[in-house]
Amino acid sequence: MATVTRALVEGLREAGWPVDIQHAAPQRGSALLAAARRSDVLLAAHNFRPAYVAWALGLATRRRAVVWVHGPVDTVLEQAHAGAGKQAWLRWLYGRVSHCVFVSGASQAAFQRFMRGGSRKSPVLRVVHNPAPPSSAPAQPAPAMKRHGPVRMGYMGRLSAEKNPQLLLETLRRLPPEFHLSLAGDGPLRGDLEATSKDLQQAGRLRWLGHVEDSAGFCREQDLTLLASRYEGCPMAALESLSMGVPCVGVPIPALQEMLQDHAPYLLARESSAQALADAVLATLRRPAAIVQADLQRVLEQYRHADFLAGWQSVLREASGRC
Repeated sequence: MATVTRALVEGLREAGWPVDIQHAAPQRGSALLAAARRSDVLLAAHNFRPAYVAWALGLATRRRAVVWVHGPVDTVLEQAHAGAGKQAWLRWLYGRVSHCVFVSGASQAAFQRFMRGGSRKSPVLRVVHNPAPPSSAPAQPAPAMKRHGPVRMGYMGRLSAEKNPQLLLETLRRLPPEFHLSLAGDGPLRGDLEATSKDLQQAGRLRWLGHVEDSAGFCREQDLTLLASRYEGCPMAALESLSMGVPCVGVPIPALQEMLQDHAPYLLARESSAQALADAVLATLRRPAAIVQADLQRVLEQYRHADFLAGWQSVLREASGRC
């Protein structure tokens, strides 16, 4: 979320929009109110606390509030065991903001499911896809099945329940011994995962790298990357991998289906199981490199930075009355 927020702020400023970044802490009430009065429109960086604050400030200053929705609201609340009262409050709140902007059609569909039967009011809904990061190196061809040396697979992200990293280890066990996996990231599940995978570490097939600053460099070192999340909005890890010319093989959650189904369906496992993910890995590596690279470029065409910035400028002009 921080990466794409930074991309939006930098892009708007380069396009001549003054952007005042404020942190939605309760003790900063007077500073937030002053900033809201100086603004034409209020943008909440995500759809929970910043959305509550943006709505309240908009009410106090007669400014419109735009809420950025990154993930599938219904699934996120279900995973958090949100009670009926909180869900009812969120439906009421979302019905009273000006615009909701979604990082994918899948996130918008989840929002519409969540709002069904709730507030009669509805914000204006827009989809603006996250942008793929610019490539800092020529695209690398995906290798055909290697005869010598390890096949390098990578994962970049949190080691937490929603990212489902256990599935990655199970997938590795279903692949031949020459397949190796590097995990770049940290999180609450790391200790348990390390304890249950000592055999893979001792065999030299599994590496724990912790936080990696150079995510693009990490991607370029891989033959492919993996994504096993239970849900996503518009996964930046997948876009970063593709922008480096490295295929990202993942489970068929709605956000990845939206991203990959039309141009690279072989990157999607048939189901969210270790065997299905392993089969998709093998199928991807067997495909001709030139075809894979052409398919990755077709996917990336749907996630251009220029389209991202143009979409956001259109929303903000509309919300601020500059149309």
